[in-house]
Amino acid sequence: MISKVRSLQRIQLSTSLAKNLSEHFRIARHVFLVAAPIGVVVGAAIAAYDFVVNTLLWEHFSRWLTPWQLCLMPIAGMILTGVILTIFKVPSSSMADEVVLAYHRPETGIAFESALPKLAASVTTMGFGASAGMEGASKWLGGTISLLIQRQINRVAFLKPLHGRGETTMLAGAAAGIGAIFRAPLTGAIMGIESPYKQDLAHESLIHALVAAATSYATFVVFRPSTPYFPIRFVYHLNLRDLLICVPLGLAGGLASHLFLGCLRRIKQTWGRSTAPRVLKLLSGGVIVSGIALAMIWLTGAPVTLQAGLPVANNLLNGKYLLTGCLIIFAAKLLATAFTFGTGGVGGLFVPSATIGAALGASFDAAFHPSQPGLFTLIGIAAFTGASYNSLLFAAVFVAEATGSPALVVPSLIASSTAFLLASGISNSESQRPRRTSDDGLMGTIPSRNWMATKLVTTSPEQTLAEFMDRHLVEHSLQELPVVDGSGIFLGMAALKSLSAVPREQWDATPVDAVMDRSARSISGSHSMAVAERELALGHHDYLPVVDPATGRLVGMLSSSDVMRARQQAMEVLATGGAK
Repeated sequence: MISKVRSLQRIQLSTSLAKNLSEHFRIARHVFLVAAPIGVVVGAAIAAYDFVVNTLLWEHFSRWLTPWQLCLMPIAGMILTGVILTIFKVPSSSMADEVVLAYHRPETGIAFESALPKLAASVTTMGFGASAGMEGASKWLGGTISLLIQRQINRVAFLKPLHGRGETTMLAGAAAGIGAIFRAPLTGAIMGIESPYKQDLAHESLIHALVAAATSYATFVVFRPSTPYFPIRFVYHLNLRDLLICVPLGLAGGLASHLFLGCLRRIKQTWGRSTAPRVLKLLSGGVIVSGIALAMIWLTGAPVTLQAGLPVANNLLNGKYLLTGCLIIFAAKLLATAFTFGTGGVGGLFVPSATIGAALGASFDAAFHPSQPGLFTLIGIAAFTGASYNSLLFAAVFVAEATGSPALVVPSLIASSTAFLLASGISNSESQRPRRTSDDGLMGTIPSRNWMATKLVTTSPEQTLAEFMDRHLVEHSLQELPVVDGSGIFLGMAALKSLSAVPREQWDATPVDAVMDRSARSISGSHSMAVAERELALGHHDYLPVVDPATGRLVGMLSSSDVMRARQQAMEVLATGGAK
């Protein structure tokens, strides 16, 4: 007998091992034959996109025009953006948020028909100097390319071994776009899987995102410079005083994110209520952004609010501005970015947000003098972007990768975690969800009426126990029945075990009313199956009555097997990606 049990255990173990190996081989095949090549394609596309925006347009404008003339370029750029969006009827100017929405609603996906006009609109927004960054467009471009490729693969029968979920591949492409433009593959992978949720990860895309981001970065640096975003001249060593100051800096970053996102939301609402043509809305935004840039020439000597702001962030890092200048740049860049996107500009928010955070951190540098000059400028980036993007990880990893200093992860995590907590779930992404839906969460969305039995066997309170036993429990093989009156009003539950309290010779004269449980739990049809499961666990009966709350009438019954079948269906839905 023992040998048979051991033999059965060995068979079960080998079967489980074979299933695991098969699943891992399937994932590896998709990662290296789909995600890795997609990373190469995305890396080349991002390199071309970066060349057009930053070299072909902005570098030439900067070389040909005076600073005063450069300040007027956002007006032209926003007008062109409005014209493109209007002519091609692009429904939404969001880019990174469209990827998040497509992940949560795969039936909608990305609007491929408006992809090229939206890409052109992002070029005119950023290439002409409005306060927008490259990462949003890069994330969107990578996600769009990868989703399109995966859908084409899924349509070809002989490529069935490479078929896969479009959402998984799309996040891998989005991570590839971010990793390339940031010159930071690990940041790209983490940002890609963090972005759909505020307090969770799209973990099924992790390995795909890591490989795609790596091949994308390797391809990008073949065509474009691989210099880090924030080159520093020091090797950071942990310092207790620095770490303590990271807490108030994180608090400041959290508060600043509330201010920024509140301004952005208010501007969107105000311009959204306007009945003016789209071009005029963008024109007004361009005039305001240009006006802020002109004011900054007068205040700081340079148009520091134009474009994403990476050179400005590096100047802040190198201590070019005093405390007052840092605070002025913080306020001006915050407003310029809010008006760029609030009035309909197309692009990314991360690098402008990083510049805002850098200005905030630089003011801490000027006030508190850290162990290394410029340290709090970098930590300010992690704090502000961590709060604005609901990120605990990628903001801190970005600072470490963008500087080449791993030790900066520690103070960055302290600041970004503090800012994250103070941000209280606000986000610059309207489509971001709090967390993944588990089978428990999905059970909470299923009404009990969907699973209740409506062909009911009941008893009345006047029926004798003998009739109750013979005509119902024996005939229908049920251990308990709901008790209803002549109008169908639910009164309680009567169970076979309750009959033991009455002598057998008294069953012909004793009504069901004498033994029924009047305190039996019940729910309504609108209550979820999660509530039904909880009530069955807490109650003393194997069945749960479903009652119409308006009339008190019994309309259905639920059993533990109904709950188990509903949970099994929820798990199958989650496994196939039907809900997240």
